Amino acid sequence: MDWKNIHTGEQLDEELDKKIQETRTHDFRLLIMDAEGKPCPGVRVKAVHKDHDFIFGVCPNGHISMTNRLACGEGQEAELYWEYIGKLFNATTLWWGWRVLEPEKGCYTYEEEIAGFGPMEKMVQRAERLGHRLTAHAVLYPRADVSPKWLSDCTEEEALNRLEEHIKELGKRYADRIECWHPVNEAYDEILQVGGLKLNEGLVYKWVSENMPGSCLVDNGGNTIAPDFYEKGIKNAQRFGSRVDELGIRGYFELYDAEALPFYESIWEHFSNLALRYGRKLRFTEIGAVSAPRKGEYSPWDVDPTTAGQLGITNSEAFREEQPITEETQAVFLSRMYKLAFAHPEVKECTYWDLCDSYTWNQVEGGLLRPDLSPKPAYEALHELIKKQWKTEVSVTTDEDGSCVFHGFDGTYEVEADGETYSVHWNREEKVQVVRIKTVL
Repeated sequence: MDWKNIHTGEQLDEELDKKIQETRTHDFRLLIMDAEGKPCPGVRVKAVHKDHDFIFGVCPNGHISMTNRLACGEGQEAELYWEYIGKLFNATTLWWGWRVLEPEKGCYTYEEEIAGFGPMEKMVQRAERLGHRLTAHAVLYPRADVSPKWLSDCTEEEALNRLEEHIKELGKRYADRIECWHPVNEAYDEILQVGGLKLNEGLVYKWVSENMPGSCLVDNGGNTIAPDFYEKGIKNAQRFGSRVDELGIRGYFELYDAEALPFYESIWEHFSNLALRYGRKLRFTEIGAVSAPRKGEYSPWDVDPTTAGQLGITNSEAFREEQPITEETQAVFLSRMYKLAFAHPEVKECTYWDLCDSYTWNQVEGGLLRPDLSPKPAYEALHELIKKQWKTEVSVTTDEDGSCVFHGFDGTYEVEADGETYSVHWNREEKVQVVRIKTVL
C-alpha cells in the first residue's frame, strides 16, 4: 500500500479495492475432459463463486451471559438470528469457555441448559448446517468472572486434573468438528491462576494439541496493536512441546474516527510487522464497533489503549463529544476495516463479535443487528461487499484443448458443464483444476 498517495477516505477505499484484487483474485484455468480422459472443446461452462477461502466469521454467543434464546434456542427469533448469520458469514466462532460448558461441577451444557448456558450442541449443529468452519474460543480464560465459580473450592491439584479431563472430553466430542482452537484467551500473566487453578499457559496448548490433533492453534487476545503480546505464548507453548500456529488480534472500537487515515495505516503496518516478526499468519478474531456512544462514563478498560494512542485520544469523554458515532459512521468504519483485513495478504480471518445489540460485552450498541433483529446499515454494507462485490460469476467456453481461463476470487465454485454441476476449488496455490464429465467424445 502506497500510503503517501492516500489523502481522503475515497482514495483509501480505491487503494484497498485495488489491493483486494491483487491479494484475493487470480487467473484460474479449468480443463474439461471426458470419461476417457480426452479434452472436451466447445463446452459451455458457468462458474459461480460460492465461498471464500478467507474467513468471514461471527460469534453468535459472544457475551458470556448469553442464554439460549438466540444462539442455542428454538423459535422464530432464533431462526431469524441464524438466518442473518447464514446470509453474511461463512464461519462461526463459539464462545466455548469452561464456564459455559461446565457451569456446575460435573454438569455439562452440551445437550441441556444449565444455569442459563446451552444446550451448546444446538449452536454447533446450526453452524454445521450452514456449512461453516468452526472455531472454539477460550478453552481457558484466566479470569475469575469468566471461569467456573466452583474452581475456588478446588485444590491446585484437583483444579489441574479437572482442566485436563475437560480438554480430553472436548477432544472426544469435537476434535473432528472444530478446526481451530483458542487454547488460552488474553493470557497476560506468565503463570495463570484462577481460584484453585494455577498453571503455565503452555500446558493448555499441550493438552489441546494432543486431544485435537491437526487443529489450528491460535494465540488469541492481543490488543489491536500489541506487538509483544505473542512472544510469551509462543515460548510457553514450545516449552511444553506444543506450538502456536497463528496469531489472533482483538479490536472492539467504542471510540473511533471513520475518516482517520493514520489509524488505518497504523493497523496495516501492524499486520505487516507482526507477520514479519513471528512468521505466522494473522486472524482478526474479534472485531466490533459501536453505532452509538456508550451511556455513562468510560473506564480504562472500555477503550483499547493502543487504539486511543493512534487516534490521539487523551480524554475519552471529550473525544465522544467531538466525534459523532452513528449507525452510518459504524457502516463506513467497518467497511474500511473489513476491506483492510481482506486486502492484507497476511490476514486470513475477520470475525465479528456480538452480532446483536441485546448481547454486547460492555452493554453498548455494538451489534450489526438491533434488539428487534433488524439489520443496521453496517450489516447491509458488509453484505454488499462480501456477498456481491467480492464475488465472481462467469460463463466461458472451452477451447480446442478443452481449457478455459477466467479471473476470480479465491475459494469454492459451483461449476456447471455438460448439464452437470461440480464443486471446484481455486486459489493462489491451486490455479488449475480438472473436471471429468460423463460425455465420451
